[in-house]
Parts: sequence; structure tokens; C-alpha cells
Amino acid sequence: MLEKFLISIGLKQPDRVSDFVRSEPSTVRPSDENRFMETDIIGDVRIHSPKDEVEIKALRSFSEIHNLGIAIKDEFIVAMDIRDIPDQNERRRIVDFVTGMAFMSNSKIRSINKDGVFLILPSNSSLSTQERQRLQELGLYKINV
Repeated sequence: MLEKFLISIGLKQPDRVSDFVRSEPSTVRPSDENRFMETDIIGDVRIHSPKDEVEIKALRSFSEIHNLGIAIKDEFIVAMDIRDIPDQNERRRIVDFVTGMAFMSNSKIRSINKDGVFLILPSNSSLSTQERQRLQELGLYKINV
């Protein structure tokens, strides 16, 4: 038993290869059960792709940046709102830090509101028209104002 374990994790070579090679092929078939059929809501959990909705993160200080970093790492489209931060040095520090996170995750960052709202887009995503309208209704998306 120990010998098979050591062989399976690669710490020992088998004496005979034929002992560990099956003669009959094994087949893996997908399950016929599709638990998520065509519903978007399963219980209390909403099933969606990270590209469906923009995660809105309103920061009040640099110490709240951890949740934003997790969303960027998980390749969500993120709207970062720093309008509630009065200190310009802290705002600059947050933007610098998030720019570095975006660079490391191969994302793009752009300003969508001159008052302090930024959009972080993963490299393989784009902002849909519906999401742009939703952000405009929330007062976050104002480029030409």
C-alpha cells in the first residue's frame, strides 16, 4: 500500500509498468443533470459571469482597498468610487496602488467621472450598453460633464 502511494505521488518508480497500466480503457461521461438549467437565481445566490455586472466599490479610506483587490484579481469589472475621500494625497495613493494592481492583473483603468470614479476592466472584457446606462443612472458614469 505504501509503495503504491509513493509511486502515485512520484517519489518512487514502479518495478513493472504493466502493474500500473490498465488494459481496458476507462471512460468518463458527463452527467445528464444540469443543476443550473436556465435560471439566473438559485436560492439566494445569483449565478452570473464576472462580465455581466460591474462591481461597485465605494472607498472611504485606503484601508478598504482589500475588497477591491479581490474583485480585480477575480477579473470582475469594477467601478471604484473615491469621491467620499476628501484628502487628495490619499486619493492619489489609492489611484497609484490600484493602477499597479490593474497592471499586474493585465487590466485597464480609466476615469469615468472626473470627480473620482474609475473603471477597471479585465483584458478580455468590455462594458455593455446596459451596464453603462446603469452606471449613468447611479451617477457614476459621467465622462463629458
